[in-house]
Amino acid sequence: MAKKRHRLIEERSFIRPMAVIPRLVLLLVLPLAISLGSCRQFFTTSLAPWAARDPASLIPPVTASNIDDLLAQTANNPAQALALLDKIADAVATASAADAAVLQAAALQAASNASGVATSVLSNAGTLLNTLQSNGDIIPVISDAIAGLSNLAPSATALATILPAPNTPAFDAFVAQASPEDLAMAAIVLLAAEAQASGGVENYINSFDPNGASLSDNEALAVALAEDAAAAYAASGGTGPLADILAGLNLTTP
Repeated sequence: MAKKRHRLIEERSFIRPMAVIPRLVLLLVLPLAISLGSCRQFFTTSLAPWAARDPASLIPPVTASNIDDLLAQTANNPAQALALLDKIADAVATASAADAAVLQAAALQAASNASGVATSVLSNAGTLLNTLQSNGDIIPVISDAIAGLSNLAPSATALATILPAPNTPAFDAFVAQASPEDLAMAAIVLLAAEAQASGGVENYINSFDPNGASLSDNEALAVALAEDAAAAYAASGGTGPLADILAGLNLTTP
């Protein structure tokens, strides 16, 4: 009997410290979990609203007066820039003709940011310029630059739904609001998306004919944007590197 009681005492003394461990774990982990939860909420609400999981929910209604601020805030965040494109599309649908032209011009920059093309071109600027200066072929450089850009297709699709059809008064009004740089980059976005979808970027661009009779709507839009960009560069007294890139990608004819 004494041995049995002793055994029970030993078992209880063993169980008690083991039972304390979960309590200690809870005491240590709960404050940490609360702290992490508070930090996550803090950073996704007050300090970094553009980093939340649902980009669209954090972008306010777009207007012609706040679009420049929104472009700046989403410039380095492709997911946010893509969400901004959708918001621009909503705003254009109900905007006046004047405001629509401003928003459509802004969509060019948003598409460049959302697609990743702007960042890729800038990161390969040195190689592109050296290739252009030596009269080399820039198509392989562009092919490498756009490889793996997962937002390219949705960015091009969204942009195409926002912009008016070429050769219309609405198209001319929007072009008047846009810079030649933004026009050129948007043309590259549209062409690059078509090239990426073809499965062979270099073959697609090498065989692309801006005067072809069977251009898709997005190809025709890319050519129209490129032509207006090139015309703006020429009117300013020079071509510029982007104009040379457009020609090197067969978007314009020399």
